[in-house]
Amino acid sequence: MADDPTLTCHLRDLRERAGLSQQALGERVGVSRQAINAVEGGRQVPSTVLSLRLAQVLGVSVEALFSLPVASGLSVRTVGVGSERVLLGRVRGSWVAHVLGADEVRPADGLLLGGARVEPLHAVDRLADRLLVAGCAPLLALLGHRPSAGVTWLSASTGRALDWLDMGLVHVAGLHAWDPASQAANLDLLRARLRGRPLVVVHLTRWRQGILTAPGNPLGIRSLADLARPGLRFARRGPGAGASRVVQAAIGELPEGPLARGHADVARLVQVNAADAGVAIEAVALAAGLSFTPLSEERFDLAFPADLADDPRVARLVETLTGRGFRAEASRIAGYDLGLVGQTARTDGEAA
Repeated sequence: MADDPTLTCHLRDLRERAGLSQQALGERVGVSRQAINAVEGGRQVPSTVLSLRLAQVLGVSVEALFSLPVASGLSVRTVGVGSERVLLGRVRGSWVAHVLGADEVRPADGLLLGGARVEPLHAVDRLADRLLVAGCAPLLALLGHRPSAGVTWLSASTGRALDWLDMGLVHVAGLHAWDPASQAANLDLLRARLRGRPLVVVHLTRWRQGILTAPGNPLGIRSLADLARPGLRFARRGPGAGASRVVQAAIGELPEGPLARGHADVARLVQVNAADAGVAIEAVALAAGLSFTPLSEERFDLAFPADLADDPRVARLVETLTGRGFRAEASRIAGYDLGLVGQTARTDGEAA
């Protein structure tokens, strides 16, 4: 800024997030639109009184309006390898850096410096306001692109997402469990994996999981037992994925074949004839024009520790899920049942 070139102003982002024009904000704090423009453009440092008024109107702290660069970077807990580009979030007082894959083309939040430190590429206050959500549901990408949600989506299998939640590496974990004998398979899985920790569970969608094959199912693959045929190329998921558990329960071990990173990647491998079959959700089969043989109907839920229930970031997520915009967009994507989106439960049996 003009008086202090090292000072970074976040007023524009905060004003736009609040849905205010420069004129409207100026009227509320008693200055002209030009004065707001000068502050946002770095040409003027506001007085203490104006800074307090701006913070009050925008519902933030004064510290959120301005920040100084972090010369030596942030001290982080690093998850994964593959590149120097990372996604950042602050979980229970610690910064967590999830490394982006070398082939992932999405904006990073920071760059690894070495020695468990990261150079942030955005304002630290803005990054601390993000909610890290891990899970395999492609619908989570919609949340990541909706500014109102404040979500960074980390694509991960159910097993990995729950491990990250348990270790304090994400705020929210997405999960789906296949158990035809149980109507509460996800709750049972949470109780088993997170050792009785009180969790709030928010429903996102129901879907069908099944076998994906080339159009017309030319190899006549109609059951999990057919996946054990010699020579069949199977699009495998990692050991923590729900699809892997389904296949292993039926035939004992995963067939040989290329490794898929998620539901959409299973569909891609079958679509380009790199695999003969795979197990994934119906939505990705429909999008790719593949044949689909249903195996089960499942719930996909989001779980977070009960002590985060009053966290404003979590409140934003739930409000976005149940809001008209998200529901209207998600309902246009085939293969998802959003009839119970936003329904809540708790693993300890208390009212959510």
